[in-house]
Parts: sequence; structure tokens; C-alpha cells
Amino acid sequence: MDNTYGYAGKILRVNLSTGDFTTVPTANYADRFLGGRGIALKIYWDEVHPQIDALDPENRLIFISGPICGLPGFAGSRWQVCGKSPILNQFSYSNLGGAWGVQLKFAGYDGLVISGKADKLVYMVIDNGKVELKDAAFLKGRGAIDTRHVLKEELEKSFCVVAIGPAGENVVNFATLTADLDASGSSGFGAVMGAKNLKAIAVRGQGEVEIADKESVRLLRKEVRQLKSEPFIWPSILPQARMKKDLCFGCINGCMRVKYHPEKGRAGKYCCQSAGYYEIRAQRFYGEVNDVPYQATKLCDDYGIDTRAVETMMMWLSRCHKAQILSDEETEIPLSKMGSLEFIQTLLYKIAFREGFGDVLAEGTINAAKAVGKNSEQLITDYMIKTGEDSPYGPRMHITTGLLYATEPRMPIQQLHEIGLPVLLWALRENGMHDTLLQNNYMTSDVIRAISKKFWGDEIAADFSTFQGKALCAAKIQDRQYAKESLILCDFSWPINHSPNTQDHVGDPTLEGRICSAVTGAKIDEQGLNKVGEKVFNLQKAVLAREGRGGRDCDDLEEFNFTVPLKSEFGNPGCLVPGQNGEVFSKKGQVLDRGEFEKMKDEYYQIRGWDVATGLQTKAKLKELGLGDIAETLQNEKLII
Repeated sequence: MDNTYGYAGKILRVNLSTGDFTTVPTANYADRFLGGRGIALKIYWDEVHPQIDALDPENRLIFISGPICGLPGFAGSRWQVCGKSPILNQFSYSNLGGAWGVQLKFAGYDGLVISGKADKLVYMVIDNGKVELKDAAFLKGRGAIDTRHVLKEELEKSFCVVAIGPAGENVVNFATLTADLDASGSSGFGAVMGAKNLKAIAVRGQGEVEIADKESVRLLRKEVRQLKSEPFIWPSILPQARMKKDLCFGCINGCMRVKYHPEKGRAGKYCCQSAGYYEIRAQRFYGEVNDVPYQATKLCDDYGIDTRAVETMMMWLSRCHKAQILSDEETEIPLSKMGSLEFIQTLLYKIAFREGFGDVLAEGTINAAKAVGKNSEQLITDYMIKTGEDSPYGPRMHITTGLLYATEPRMPIQQLHEIGLPVLLWALRENGMHDTLLQNNYMTSDVIRAISKKFWGDEIAADFSTFQGKALCAAKIQDRQYAKESLILCDFSWPINHSPNTQDHVGDPTLEGRICSAVTGAKIDEQGLNKVGEKVFNLQKAVLAREGRGGRDCDDLEEFNFTVPLKSEFGNPGCLVPGQNGEVFSKKGQVLDRGEFEKMKDEYYQIRGWDVATGLQTKAKLKELGLGDIAETLQNEKLII
């Protein structure tokens, strides 16, 4: 990297065991891996031994931004936390919004790599170039949101804070991080932070991001604003009058992210899955709409507990209660009052503090089912994936997403959205719900086929009655998404694959490359940027192979995809998809054909340049991608062809 356009130029390294602070040049990584997930993966590859446990002090907790972070108007101020996750004891990632990542960059750092373990609970302060570790005894047991407010009073309100709640301190398997604007990060990294005795990181910076071509950036910002569709409207049952837009730093024009103002208590973020996970149960219990769903969301944010894990856990608990496997008395949790504030308060408290049956649940639903026995394991076999999450936009309906699920260490929501959201918009329109989610919905069969041709490789990818074209579609999505995760751009805005302001309502796949070029000065087009994405994806595949997830047998799906007929899909109860020539086609009652799925994997491996028989990467492909050093290590460990 000949210059630092788009970058702060340094990555901060903190060893909690010794208290040492050092820096390394971002340029050591940026030439090959751009930023974000790419840089995080290379650090992880170099420094985290495949055999260590996620809670070992030698695991790395990597906070990272990308070259677009800190620039207004591109929705590029996302930041990621990467490392070995305790959920499956393998590499994983989480993606957060707000402004914490921007402040880290303005403080002079593109990333923060944390190793070791403090001998007592501490918090970190990064104030421009000054770094300190401070005693956090007074924060012990406090919630993540509460900790944020306390530290802003202790320091100054201009600091951004990311913190863990008691769930992280007590190393709950699915503990989260919570930052400013209630941005939250999953994959169990709250537990990793807690295992390191790190309660919070407060950061403030006054720097700026230098860019290579200011005029091009100005024009691109204008072009993006013109192309971008209006924000989605989250279909909450709670009163819209109490919801106000809640923008992350550098947003384009907002998204479904809102701040909800309850009748009592603090306002906070309320959107997407974390907002909806308790709405139906609460309405069913109370027979009316009230603020309990919002309170349930904030309890998770404050304790530092993943709402996705809780949502799937509640389904299992409900089934166990109905089957008389678990009772209120045995668990000391009011299972019979599920949907009430009392239930969710009790459940989350017991999990966060590992009290009683909460200690069993703190290991995750899959492990809890094993511990309970009594055939309770059979009650999660029709909806839950190996990480304990649910499976939205699943392959029984979308086909392509089977490959996305099969090759990732967690539910790959960014990838799923690229294909799932256009299909959802199409289905809403077909059902006459033209203003649900998106006002003036224009997602016709012609539009979705045109998107497919420009973004997914071929029109046939938008015909969900056939497996044809789905392998290429998956590879195209992954390469683009991994480039996006390295820049890092917001999933609610990118890619701009549809627009109200173009004649055919199709977006522009060249935008990301042009923005990257204008910001960094590197000459990179759409194809070149997607090649970076392909490289980063292959590096992640290599990391997972070393951790025991390499080869065809590991690129698998849960059995229910092949055996349990599809009942419904979020926002699309009829399971409608475009079929041949865009005709309406229902997937309701269908399963994924196992033989066709394996054939699709064959085609996918060929497209990827991997070995079809084994599903392993090939030395030739990795060398082509500039990953010859990675190939040598894999060859020594017999993980490559």
C-alpha cells in the first residue's frame, strides 16, 4: 500500500496479561485483504492456533473497520468483531453499527487486537493516541447499557463505549456485546470478552479520514443517494408514533433502524429480529399491545444476551413445557406465563447469572437439550441450525441459500438478505401488500429477473422451481458480500441491487468498486473487488478447514431441510417464489431434494476451483488468488488437493 488513503494507518494491539500496548501498520495487511473481515481473518490465521479453546487467553478478539469507515453518505461505518467463537469453538464474526468503529478510526486505529487475560476486571480507554487500562470493579454485575451510561458520566459523553453485561462476565455461551445506539454483536463474543476480564472499551477520536479523490467521492455520494431506495418500514405491532429514525454515523438515508420511546424508561434501538422476537408471544399473553416486547429487547441488550438464541430457546422451552418434560417448579422459571414480562425477566436473569436451571440454558439450547434428555433433543430437530439460531430464507424455499448456510460458520444473514429480501418484496407485491416493508413496491417478476441477470450471474437464478444457476448465484453473492464485509458497508443499504429511480428498477453493481477506488486511490473495478471478496472467502474457508470444518462432508445442512415439509416463511406464509418465466410458484409443503443439492455442490466446487470429490480447496486456486502461503500450510496439514 503506497499511501494510507481511507485508513488510519495503524492497528492497536493490547495484551491484557502484560498490559502492553503496541501498534502495527495497517499496510501489513491492507494490500492483500483490504480491511474488515479480510484483515481480521489474516490476523486470526497468523495468531490463533486451531486447537486452542475460544475462552483461552491466547484467543484473539479483533475489532476492525474498513476503508470506507468514517466517511459520510455511504453507510460504511460498520465495524466487525472477529475471533474464535465459544458456540462451535471455531472462527466466527459479528457486525455492528452505530459510531464506535468510527471513533476507533478517528482515534488513529483501523483495528484493535486483544490478547491475554487481565488478572482482574478492567475496562480500556482509548482517547486519541492515549491507551489505558482501568479497574472495573465498580462495574461488575452491571448491564451493558448501564455500563455505557456510567462510563460516559465517568469520562465524557463524547466517548463511545462497547461493553458486556453480566452474561459476558459469567461466560454465557451466546453472550453479546452492546455499544452506542444499542448496536449489538453476537457469536458469543461477549463470553470471550468476559473470559479476558474486559468489561468495556471506551473510545474517542478527533482524527479524519483522508481520501484520494475528493471530487469523485462527492459525486459518488450524490449518485448513491439518488439510486438508493427508501428505507424499509419494520412491520412492528408497537405504535409507529413512538418510533423515530436512529441513524448510524455516515448513513445514506436511514433504514428500518428506529429508536422506540416507551411510556416509561429509556428510549432505545428497536428493529428487525431483536424487535420482533417477543412481540407475538407478548400480544398473545396480554391480549393487547404494550411495551413488553420493547422491554424484552432491552433486557437482552443490557444483560448481553443474543435475541436469536433466546427466540429459538423459547420455542424449545415451550415444547418441553407442553410435553411435560419441564415445569415451572423444576426450572423455577414461569414457563406457563411465556409472553409475560415476568417470564422474560426471570429467564434472562437466570441465564445471565447462571442461576439454577439458567446455568444449563447458558450453554445454549442444543447443549441444554442434551443435558435435560427425555427426548427433548427431538424438539429442536425441525428448525434450529448448529449454532442454535433459526434458519430464515432457508433452502427449502430459496435453494441457493443452502450453499450459503452450508459453507459458513454461522447464519450468514448478509448473504441471505441479498436474495431473500428481493424475493420477499416480490411475494408481498403478489399478495397485494404493495406498501408493506417498502412503499410503492416495484419488485415485479421482470425486475427480479433483471436483478438476477446483473447481480447473480443469469436470469435462471431467479427461477426457484429449478436448481439451475443456483451454484453460480451463491458464488457471486459470497464474493460480493465478502468484499462488502471488508470495506465494510451496511447490509441494510448494500448492494444497491434495486432502485426506484432507474428505468428498469435495477441497481448498479459497479458502485462499490468505484467508491473503493475514489477513497483509497487503488484502481479497482467491480470484477477486481469481487476477486478480493473471493480471496477473503477462501481464506475463511482455509481457517475453518484447520479447525475441523474442511471438505464436502462439512459443507452440510441440518436434516430437517431434507425431511420436514416447509410450513411458512416470514412475511410470506404462502411460501411464494418466482418460478419459470416469473410465474407465481409455491414452495409450501416442499423439502430440499438431497440428490439435487449434492449435484449443486458439485457445480459450486467447480465454480470455486475446488476439488469436486472431496470439497477441499486446491493449491492451484489459492495460488491464483495470491494465497500461496496459505496453501503451503494447508498442504503440510493435508487439507488441500
